Amino acid sequence: MSEISNFISDNKDLLTIIVGSVAGLVALGTFIKAIFEYRLQGRQKRAELFDKFRTTLKTEPKILNISSLLEDDHETLRAIPIIDRYYFLGYYEQIAIAINSGLIDKDVAHYMFGYFALRCWNSKNFWDGINKNSYYWSVFKKFVDTMQKLENRNINKSGLTKFWDALTGRSNFKY
Repeated sequence: MSEISNFISDNKDLLTIIVGSVAGLVALGTFIKAIFEYRLQGRQKRAELFDKFRTTLKTEPKILNISSLLEDDHETLRAIPIIDRYYFLGYYEQIAIAINSGLIDKDVAHYMFGYFALRCWNSKNFWDGINKNSYYWSVFKKFVDTMQKLENRNINKSGLTKFWDALTGRSNFKY
């Protein structure tokens, strides 16, 4: 017992350094784990938001009806109540806000939601009775502009763009 006592008193500084180092490593490990958990939680929330938008796109009757009519710019779009068309535009504006907030990647939004936004913007019948160039649709217009740029970029990809996308992982849809 006295040997242990002597060892501790002779190596007090060394033992203090060892205990402090172990405690520091445990704290660092805990901090790193917390960062990974925080990032995972953010990804899960973004995935849930994306799934909410995707589910709405596939199940909301107003959106389904308008989307199917936008396919060929059917004249029936004129008869849809303006409030329902506003609802459709508002839905896409929510997606645009999620992109602007960094909650959804714009490439993912283009892939999942861009087609009907572009069809809507180019529809004559949808906009009947609605001022397409009004300030109130500026968020939608910016969303459509972004989707059109991505559409053009994806259709007219050069070899260098394909290489850059592969290098940066842009071709992998991340949300």
